[in-house]
Amino acid sequence: MQFTRTLISTILTLATSTMAIPTSIPTPTITLKIFNDMTGASATASIPADGVPHFVSDLFRGSAISSSNGDIFGTSAQLTDFQDLTKCQLVNLNIVGLTIDLDGRAKNFVDLDGDVTKPIPMWLNGFTFHCEKPQ
Repeated sequence: MQFTRTLISTILTLATSTMAIPTSIPTPTITLKIFNDMTGASATASIPADGVPHFVSDLFRGSAISSSNGDIFGTSAQLTDFQDLTKCQLVNLNIVGLTIDLDGRAKNFVDLDGDVTKPIPMWLNGFTFHCEKPQ
């Protein structure tokens, strides 16, 4: 009888502890650094990799790459804190089809205007930034 109670108690304890194990993986945080090679300034901002777009103007307001009137200018961008399978995009809401892809494997640094021969600052206020959770 004592053995049966001990066995049942052990099974219940194991069942309870198994249920307490989290079933979801926490959403990673991704950090983007934007550089302005014309001024030498740079700034970073972090977002969760949950697919939700964030306005670049909100992320970098008041940073070293923000002007006094709130304009955000940058020449290049780099993922600095990410996971291997991270997939992110900078999307220009003012120009249809202007999307800049970044990822954790092959493309974690981009020249924003696409011309690597010279630093041309881009106005980033019309952009959003979002990242997808790695699978």
